[in-house]
Amino acid sequence: MLRACYEILRPGGRIAGYAIHVPPGLSEAQARRAAELGPSEVLAESPIGDLLREAGFRVIVDEDVTEDFQATCEAILRARRDLEEELRGEEGDVVFEEELEKKALTLQGISEDLLRRSLLVASKS
Repeated sequence: MLRACYEILRPGGRIAGYAIHVPPGLSEAQARRAAELGPSEVLAESPIGDLLREAGFRVIVDEDVTEDFQATCEAILRARRDLEEELRGEEGDVVFEEELEKKALTLQGISEDLLRRSLLVASKS
């Protein structure tokens, strides 16, 4: 997909996105735990920067935004709890409970320093 993005961009064009990843140096057990706690999109050791470079991009920004990600997850959990009655009515009990659990697990992964989030911006040379 990144190579396709590279192909359609004009020289100097940019691509930006966020990646949820594990920090470098985790043991095998910690990496498994991170996979259990994080969303399904979790990447190993922030390889997105390497993948961007392999596709021909020049990485301009690779910034750790884990602190903001944690605050956002906490805010979403609070909002879901505050709006529980309405959300249960719209989503149903099963989906409501699944979404609460997902955010709680992600927060646990962040607090155990097993999950990070990075902002990446790259340009086509």
